[in-house]
Amino acid sequence: MRYLLPLTLALAAISWAATTTDASRSTAPSIAEDDFPTRTLPAQDTSTSIQDPTQSPALLNGKDDRQPAECMAAGVEDWDRELQIGGVFIILGVGALGAMLPVACKHVDWLNVSPWILTLGKFFGAGVILATAFVHMLGAATETLKDDCLDGRMGDFDSWPGLLAMLAVLAMHLIEHVLTATYVGGSDDDLEHMLSRNAATLAEHGNDEDEESKTEKVPVSGHPSHGHAHAPLFMDMDRRRRHLSTYILELGIALHSVIVGMTLAVTGGTEFKTLLAAISFHQFFEGVALGTRISELQFMRRPLVLGLLNAMVFAVTTPLGQVIGIGIRQTFAPRSPSSLIIMGVLDSLSAGILMYSAIVNLLVEEFATKEFRASTRMARVACFVAMYAGCAGMSLIGKWA
Repeated sequence: MRYLLPLTLALAAISWAATTTDASRSTAPSIAEDDFPTRTLPAQDTSTSIQDPTQSPALLNGKDDRQPAECMAAGVEDWDRELQIGGVFIILGVGALGAMLPVACKHVDWLNVSPWILTLGKFFGAGVILATAFVHMLGAATETLKDDCLDGRMGDFDSWPGLLAMLAVLAMHLIEHVLTATYVGGSDDDLEHMLSRNAATLAEHGNDEDEESKTEKVPVSGHPSHGHAHAPLFMDMDRRRRHLSTYILELGIALHSVIVGMTLAVTGGTEFKTLLAAISFHQFFEGVALGTRISELQFMRRPLVLGLLNAMVFAVTTPLGQVIGIGIRQTFAPRSPSSLIIMGVLDSLSAGILMYSAIVNLLVEEFATKEFRASTRMARVACFVAMYAGCAGMSLIGKWA
């Protein structure tokens, strides 16, 4: 009995506590609804911000951190294998024709091509190279390195194409200077030795020369001379220098041509036919420009064969890019960040190489030769017109290729 009363009181207290708790739970919703009627608004705002993509913080900052699907898309729609393979041979034939034609006209007698035609072709080619550098390569590099798919990977600096092109110009200037001293020869020491030897000969036998011999012994290079003793030295130096500048020009064209070939190979549908036609003209004009330069190279033996081989090196570069593009077309994503950076950098460097070659080794050099300065006014005007025509024609093609 003494435990019954405390136990009864404890059970009563527990029952009361439980009843009180249930009552408060049943009345709590009505109290919350009456006192706080706007509690559902935050949930509504959160729902609105999620459903409206324009309120995304990434988009408000001007960037989208997500990589769009089209940037990583690989494969080509409406890709025609037979048409692509045919395009390889078309580009190969057109490029070979443009590059080999000036060489053949120079060394094959039965073609009977006037040297004046080759001269105009040379200045036309200079304009083609100049337009290729500024319009095709630098323009393509600028567009590539500013593609939205890069998503800020190039930083806040917007002048990468120009900077890379300038670095290529400076590098070509340094490389040509170093190679001229090694490949062309130690011209300073050789020239000083040759001139001192000729001066000693003149001091001993100078009075024996008649007036006719003195007037004939004027070197084209512009250096003072008293005889033909060192003329072979100047001729060999000029020959090697022309070889070097031509190979630098061919290097710049080759880098760009491989990219052009890959671009053509990963293009499908009707766009491929338009691009194929534009690149065909592009290759022919570039071939003529390089071929006229190759035709003037003085090879020690077999000039026709070696000239055609040099021209063929150019002709196979774009088809090589096409073959590479055909092989990787299923996995190659042309708008992926890595692809864009590689193509943009190569185009920028190629533009710089061709800028240097066109301005230094073509425009400045060819317009300063003794033959050009000694020609008639109409002939000089024709050379300028040919150069401007090359610039205009290649710039026009830049609309499609």
